[in-house]
Amino acid sequence: MKFPGFFTLLPAFVLLAGCTVPILKDEVIAKIDWSNQLRANNEIQRWVINGRIAVSNEEDGSQLDYEWKQLSATDYEIRLQAPFGMATVWISGRAQEVSLKTSSGEVFFDSDVDRLMYRLNGWRLPIKGLHYWVRGLPSPQSDYRVPAWDENGMPEVILQDGWRIEFRKHTLISQRFVLPRKVFISRPGEAIEVRLIVRKWSIE
Repeated sequence: MKFPGFFTLLPAFVLLAGCTVPILKDEVIAKIDWSNQLRANNEIQRWVINGRIAVSNEEDGSQLDYEWKQLSATDYEIRLQAPFGMATVWISGRAQEVSLKTSSGEVFFDSDVDRLMYRLNGWRLPIKGLHYWVRGLPSPQSDYRVPAWDENGMPEVILQDGWRIEFRKHTLISQRFVLPRKVFISRPGEAIEVRLIVRKWSIE
């Protein structure tokens, strides 16, 4: 069953982000040891972020405001909102089930969030991978490769599960966590592109 016009109804995607850090300008980040950064960023299990996400394929494209509240390692709430409040979708993830509720009151369920998004929209959207990639981490659930590194010692590109994840900018939080500001995701061989911009990080 497909949710007709999912991205047509929601033409803009944003994440809202407890230390709360607004990202206002480019920052100078010293060269780091990525193995240490992996351990530090893996400690982040509860967060709120906000920003904008653009999703496109050969036939369609949308930009959405989003709010992502990560409540634990497995539980999260994501709100996707079109400009001017025209339409809203709420995604609620738990260890065994994920649900999606539309502003018209329809509710859909699945045990896998990526499969649910594909069922409703017909596009591959790697929500499970984003749980890690938004923290600059590869998912521990599959193999990955880093073909390019930036000048600070962070991955510039990660290849995983058929996706190419590019980290365009980072922000430094609490002088400890180096976290992505811009994440561009594509799938080689398929005309799918996801561009995620983070405006605020709030870490608990």
